[in-house]
Amino acid sequence: MTHHPPPQSPIERELAYYRRECNDLGARLLRLQEEQSQAFREARRSRTVAKLIREAHRLTDVCNLPDEIGEPMLEVVVDNALCDRAAFLERIGQEEPPRFRVSHMIGMGGESWPREVVLPAAPGFFFTTSRTPIEPPAYELTSILRTPYILWAHDPGSGVALILGNHSEGNVSRPFETRDQELVEGALSVYIDVRARKAAEAELRAAKLAAEASGAARARFLATLSHELRTPLNSIIGFSEILAPDSTIRATAQQRGAYIAQIHDSGRMLLELIDNILDYASLENATPKLRREWIAGRSLLDAAMGEAGSIALRHGVELACDPPEEGLQLHVDRLRFRQVLSNLLGNAVKFTPARGRVSLAILATPEGGAPNGGAMVRVTDTGIGIAPGDIQRALEPFQQVSDGHSRKFPGTGLGLPIAKTLVEAHGGTLAIESVPGEGTRVTVSLPPEAVRRSGEGGPAPG
Repeated sequence: MTHHPPPQSPIERELAYYRRECNDLGARLLRLQEEQSQAFREARRSRTVAKLIREAHRLTDVCNLPDEIGEPMLEVVVDNALCDRAAFLERIGQEEPPRFRVSHMIGMGGESWPREVVLPAAPGFFFTTSRTPIEPPAYELTSILRTPYILWAHDPGSGVALILGNHSEGNVSRPFETRDQELVEGALSVYIDVRARKAAEAELRAAKLAAEASGAARARFLATLSHELRTPLNSIIGFSEILAPDSTIRATAQQRGAYIAQIHDSGRMLLELIDNILDYASLENATPKLRREWIAGRSLLDAAMGEAGSIALRHGVELACDPPEEGLQLHVDRLRFRQVLSNLLGNAVKFTPARGRVSLAILATPEGGAPNGGAMVRVTDTGIGIAPGDIQRALEPFQQVSDGHSRKFPGTGLGLPIAKTLVEAHGGTLAIESVPGEGTRVTVSLPPEAVRRSGEGGPAPG
């Protein structure tokens, strides 16, 4: 027998109707509230990104260097995203698993924080909630800020990452969610763009300063060159006028001999200046072409000593040569390497006072300090020396280490730069050690493949 529910009275039917309407209305209100909350959060994200962009433009005017941008940007992010902590990270290298360095961090107070972190992988976007399992990469990412709830974004192109952290699961009464990707990636993108702009500005400033320094150096060089060229030319013109047949000055035979010697010396000085200028111009525009051959070390030293002997004699400087190891050969361009030795010896003699000493030596044994079986050519003097801060300048073209010295010791200042360029073309290096007032030692190091003994590959040409 089927039982039917008793019929509802009109009041009961009306009550059930209103109950259903109330439930529907409540559900609609909840949906509206959630939509309103979601719209509010979306609007807040958009406002946050917009404010980040505005603040970023302000920071570009306040900060000069790229590294100065990080912390102010994090302060803006934390303030607007309403999070507890934040950090920027930079990837170190491209090895796997990825390793990151924490470049900037705020909100840690007195807590320690890791300087580097290794991740099992570098996700482009990641966040944690109370439902996220504590497993990679959540474990490693939450350990960075020491907070259980994090929001992470990583840009593979630049290798930069941004991580936000909260102690509690509430950011305007809500946990992190997928829609926060726009916020964290927008903030990261703004930071990367601003940092790239500041880096470009820094490079531009450095290039401008370098161009200005180069221009100033060239201007000083031209002024020096003008003086150095005029000096021998004036001497040649002046003494040749005295020696002219129609000259009103009657010089004795001894005076005429002295004038001729002065003209000869001035001509040699002028030739040396012009040679240096032409050499540097050719080396600056192209790598020198070398005609390498095996040459006896003793032959190179004897030729260099012969060229520098007359200069040393005129300056009253003792010139000494330590004999090289028997049978030592160098694989070099004969003319270019002799030019290196001539420039180094000429510089040493020029800056060594009378009764000083200049020595030349080739060291090619372990006892002599030659690295890896190579060879070292050393020029040592007891001259005026170079201040440590001026050594690098001495190796740069168009530079005069001291304006006072440049007038006392004439020359274009191209000798060392030319020697350095030629040594590097041979695969070697040139280094300077100096003590002001005591002297200077210039060391040319040649690689092992440029050194052999006469028994290793046949006789060397003289």
